[in-house]
Amino acid sequence: DVDFIRLRLDPLADAVRQEAQTWVLSLGRVMSDSANEALTKLNQDMDRLAGDLQKVPDTLEDLKFVLNVIAEIASSSEEMEMRYTDLIERYRTLAMYSIPVPDSKMQLVGCIAQKWEDLVAHSHAVDGSLIMVKRKFTETTGNHVDEFRKEVANLLTEFQEKGPGAANIDMDVGLELVKQFREELTRFEQNRAELVNAEKLFNLPITNYPELLEVQTEMSGLEQIYKLYADQKDAQLGWSSTLWANLDIGALNDGIDQYVGRLKSLPADVKRLAPFASVADKVRAFKESIPLFADLKDEALRERHWQTLMEITGKSFDMNPETFTLGHLFAMELHNFQEAIADITAGAQKELSIEKGLAEVAEMWKTMRFNVHRYVKGTEERGFILGAVDDIVNLLDDNAMNLQSMQASRYVGPFMEAVQAWEKRLSHVGEVIDVWMLVQRKWMYLESIFIGSGDIRQQLPEEAKKFDNIDKTFKGVMVQTAKNTNVMETCHVEGRLDSWKELAAELEMCQKSLSDYLEAKRAAFPRFFFISDDELLSILGNHDHNCIQEHMIKMFDNVARLRFGVGADAHLANAMVSSEREVMELKSTVAAEGRVEDWMTNVLVEMRRTNRLITKEAVFTYMQDMTRIEWVFQYQGMVTLAGSQVWWTWEVEDVFKKVRDGDKMAMKNYSRKLHAQINQLVAQVQGQLSNNDRKKFNTLLIIDVHARDIIDGFVRDSILDEREFEWESQLRFYWDRDQDQLLVRQCTGQFDYGYEYMGLNGRLVITPLT
Repeated sequence: DVDFIRLRLDPLADAVRQEAQTWVLSLGRVMSDSANEALTKLNQDMDRLAGDLQKVPDTLEDLKFVLNVIAEIASSSEEMEMRYTDLIERYRTLAMYSIPVPDSKMQLVGCIAQKWEDLVAHSHAVDGSLIMVKRKFTETTGNHVDEFRKEVANLLTEFQEKGPGAANIDMDVGLELVKQFREELTRFEQNRAELVNAEKLFNLPITNYPELLEVQTEMSGLEQIYKLYADQKDAQLGWSSTLWANLDIGALNDGIDQYVGRLKSLPADVKRLAPFASVADKVRAFKESIPLFADLKDEALRERHWQTLMEITGKSFDMNPETFTLGHLFAMELHNFQEAIADITAGAQKELSIEKGLAEVAEMWKTMRFNVHRYVKGTEERGFILGAVDDIVNLLDDNAMNLQSMQASRYVGPFMEAVQAWEKRLSHVGEVIDVWMLVQRKWMYLESIFIGSGDIRQQLPEEAKKFDNIDKTFKGVMVQTAKNTNVMETCHVEGRLDSWKELAAELEMCQKSLSDYLEAKRAAFPRFFFISDDELLSILGNHDHNCIQEHMIKMFDNVARLRFGVGADAHLANAMVSSEREVMELKSTVAAEGRVEDWMTNVLVEMRRTNRLITKEAVFTYMQDMTRIEWVFQYQGMVTLAGSQVWWTWEVEDVFKKVRDGDKMAMKNYSRKLHAQINQLVAQVQGQLSNNDRKKFNTLLIIDVHARDIIDGFVRDSILDEREFEWESQLRFYWDRDQDQLLVRQCTGQFDYGYEYMGLNGRLVITPLT
């Protein structure tokens, strides 16, 4: 009772008790089953040992058997005691909890300990009864040991001399010997184990066999070596069936690297064995062959290279890609021919570059075409001409250099004929293009002359007729070329080069005749030398006299044009106009009629005649009824310069005369006069002037400054005689009344003035250097 509560726990206690009893029964059954099984096994082991002790030892094997049984009983005594003690405790526990056990088991467990003790006692008795037998078999075992020792010594000798580790042994033979000696060693090891067991049975000292240990140790290393060799050989055999076309260099490298790694990982004592070097050499040779495989896989190799390789290695095979396998290459032992293969592959690559170079040349010229376009003169089509051929010529030069390089190569042998053939073709194309362009240039030049100018045709009728035939031939070829612009095909048309050479020769003759014609015109009017042939032809082939105007500046210095009359006088040249538009009126007009060289000669003559008359007039009217400034305004620039220098020369020599007559101040007075003239010119230049007048006064001012400087020098140096060198060395202008000409003198030299009209050409400042 708890306070006001009463608990009835009897049902709970009964339930717990029943549950516990159920667990005890369950566990008891498990323990009973395992105990019964263990008891049965222990009893069987004792019965087996007891039965084995009953065997009569008639032979050494029988004795060994019985003694082993006795030894087993002795060695397992502690274990057996633990086993039956454990079983006795189990059955006591089962009895404590009233677990039902068969009576037979209870009886057996009760006598099991005694049964073991009886068995042990019986084994001692049997062992004692075998003393005489053991003595007999001990002697026999000793004899067997001695015989076995001799056999081991013989085995060692044979192994060293004829075994798989012998020097210079064939690896395949060694592989078979490894199998044989392994079987032999297995038999020897079994015999040794039996002898050791016998020695243990008879309490004899255990005999050591160092020779057998040496063989076993070396055999272990040799087996590793030969195992590696066999694996590598099998792998190589597997690779041998791979078609050459399917060769994977990477996979081959990865495969052989595994064996190289295994070689390196072998112990040092194994590496000292003789076969190791052979295997290492074979693996190394195979690895060294792989780069050679890669070289031989090069696209550059052709059948001729393989034939060379077969000759070098002494091996031959069919190059059919469906049957050509790596086995053929393995048979060549390529590692022995590394240098030869390197030479072959290097040569093949060089030959491939030549082969590709020839293919590129062929491909380029297969598609190379001329640029043909229409030739238009004004609005009239004159046929077809070739466009620029610079790209073609550059390509020809590049290809020619490349072909020369190929021909200079020692690997050109297989392609020599092709290289020489292409050199010949390209040389022919280059020659045709050179002559073609020469003909075209001359045709274009002469075509505009002979076809476009009726006057030239009339004056050179034979050449015009020849050119008509040339023109017809040239246009015919160009029409064909326009239809087929392929350079190679067009240039190799039969007879094309000879045809162009004939046209070039004929054009040269036409041009020579034309040049002779032009030379005759230039001989008639030498100033035509100042213009080009084309310019002269444009003049000669034109009826309009105005065509001369654009070339006047080249034939007459600073003369821009001729001025012609108007209306009925349009053919009359009446004046010359300078580049500055200064005009010199001709005293007589010149008719621009007839041959141009004739009337241009007349123009030249009239120019000089007019210039002379104007200059003479200017000289003789200098400062008459007018000032010097007014006189300058009245005449052309070059006339005023000439007139001014004439009067300066006269005035200086007049001063010298005055000095001789006793006027010592004459030179100084003249110097002051020159200074005054310069001041007048400066004042005039500073005023309002036209462009041409300003140029005229500027030029005159430069001359006057120079004249003043000379006179100032005379004053400074007291030069008072016209015979002084300082005066003789000056450029002096005279109007010679006897010759009625303007002359220029300096020292002992005398020159005609020339009267070449040059407009308002400027003057440099005159200094001692200029």
